[in-house]
Amino acid sequence: MKDFFLRNNAYHLWATNLLYQSIENLSDDDYKKDVGLFFKSIHGTLNHLLVVEKVWFSRLSGEVFIPTSLAEEIESKKDKLKEQLQIHIEKWNSWIQNFDESKWENIFRYKTMRGFEAELLYCDVVQHNMNHRTHHRGQITAAITHLGGDAPEIDYVYYLQSLGK
Repeated sequence: MKDFFLRNNAYHLWATNLLYQSIENLSDDDYKKDVGLFFKSIHGTLNHLLVVEKVWFSRLSGEVFIPTSLAEEIESKKDKLKEQLQIHIEKWNSWIQNFDESKWENIFRYKTMRGFEAELLYCDVVQHNMNHRTHHRGQITAAITHLGGDAPEIDYVYYLQSLGK
């Protein structure tokens, strides 16, 4: 399972970097324009991704991060937001690398942002985070296309092909 999650985390870094190549071609107005996404803009959606990365990572690692909402703006600048997302991908990489392989199927207990007690398997927490990334990248590629930009080909199979697999 560790190798699977490490591969998926590497895919996320690859896809995020390609996504940002397309985003960098957008004007700042288009980047922050409300295009009807749940978090309104491309910026809002990327910021949300960072919030959620930090929420789940803090729960698993014991770091303290409690945002006021899933839309709380952590970083207003495009380049700084990209940098923070990349840093968090690397943090996940280290966490996965060091996680005890025998504990993936163990129960992880945590408090939701609404204060409720919840539990999931460790492997399901990490898989949720991976799926969450993909979900929002899909929204962002649709927004880029809507704004007249060229969205990157970031399906997982293209990542594998880029590795020669």
